[in-house]
Parts: sequence; structure tokens; C-alpha cells
Amino acid sequence: MSAKSILALGATILLAACASQGPTWNAYRVSMPNGQQAYRVDCHGLFEGQEACFSQAVEICGNKQVRPLEAVAPLGDEQNPRDVRILTFQCATPAQPAPPVAAKPAPAPLVVPAAPPKRITLDSDANFDTDKSTLKADALDKLDVLIEAAHGTTFKAVTISGYTDSTGTAEHNRQLSERRAQAVAQYLREHGLNAQKFEVRGYGESNPIASNVTAAGRARNRRVDIALE
Repeated sequence: MSAKSILALGATILLAACASQGPTWNAYRVSMPNGQQAYRVDCHGLFEGQEACFSQAVEICGNKQVRPLEAVAPLGDEQNPRDVRILTFQCATPAQPAPPVAAKPAPAPLVVPAAPPKRITLDSDANFDTDKSTLKADALDKLDVLIEAAHGTTFKAVTISGYTDSTGTAEHNRQLSERRAQAVAQYLREHGLNAQKFEVRGYGESNPIASNVTAAGRARNRRVDIALE
């Protein structure tokens, strides 16, 4: 007998009974104190299997789950927990799985900008033409990197010092070194390097860092130093 035919009978108390040489099970509609609908299956046949009542409950509930409320198993024991002869149950809609919780994207790693360097030296041969104070492309690239690294920083002072080798007169060298230092300071100010003050000095051939006797030494002495505080 199918679950559909059992429920369609709609008897007030006895829903259905099945007999083979006498009834082997009876199905009842049960009124619960809270008003909810329940059912009871009595399985009395001596030759019923251990799960006879559960099988009938599944048939009654159809595509719903059997939720036992009370199970009486006079013939059962701890080894046969489903040897039930009286089963009271409800038909429950299967619980729907909770929707998966969308994983929150990991926060982007904090990028700490690199601190601007405290001192930069521009090699005159790479950054200025001979006896000129116009900045070359290499010098502009280096100054742009400094300005980007110092973005958002206001320095107390930026000191720019120009130097030459000993070739030529002392006065000519001093003026050339100062013009080169001024060119660097002007570019930094105009392109966003912030400082409370800019100090520009031209030292000419003073304060060499290498010997002026050799070409390599003279090349090292031709320079512009930038110090940031």
C-alpha cells in the first residue's frame, strides 16, 4: 500500500490497516497537544521484519523525513534498536543546508613606502655637459626618483653643494659649481620636493674626495651632493 493511498483515506483515527492472515499493522492519525499533525503505526505481526514500522512510516511520509516522537519495542533489545512495534512520528521537511558563507577577501598587504635617501651624489660627467650647468636626462631621472620617494614629506632643510676638479681658475670653478647646484635646487622645488629651506652652495675645487692628479680622481671630484634633513 503506497503512502499516497494511505493519506488519501483521511480517516479520523484509523488511517489504514494491512492484513495477511490477520492485521499486521495499523496506521493512525494522532492529534498532538500543540495542534501539530502526527502519525502512529502499530506493527503486531509475528513475522514482521525488525524495521516494519519504520518502513511504513517512510511510506506514509513520502518525500519527507520521518521524525520519531516515541518508539515502543517490546521485542527489541540494545542490539536491535529498530525492532519497533509501536512508532509515533511526524513527517518533517528535510532541513536545507545553510548557504555557504562567502569568504571575505584578504585585506591588501600594507605597502610601506621606502624612506627617501638622506644623501645623493650626482656625478657631474653623467649629469652635466662639460662646463655646463644644464641637467642631462640621467640627472632628471635620479631627481625624479628622489621626489617620488619623498612624496608627502616636508624636510627641515635640503642642502645642495656643487664641486668641480682643479682644472681652470678657482673663481670659474666656484661659479660653475654654484650654477650646477642652483639647477638641481630649482628642479627639486619646481617638481614638488618640500622643504622649509633650500641651501645652495658652490665650493668649486674645494673639498676634493679624490686626487686631481689623475683623470679618474678629477671625475670623482666633479659632483653635486644633496643632503636632506
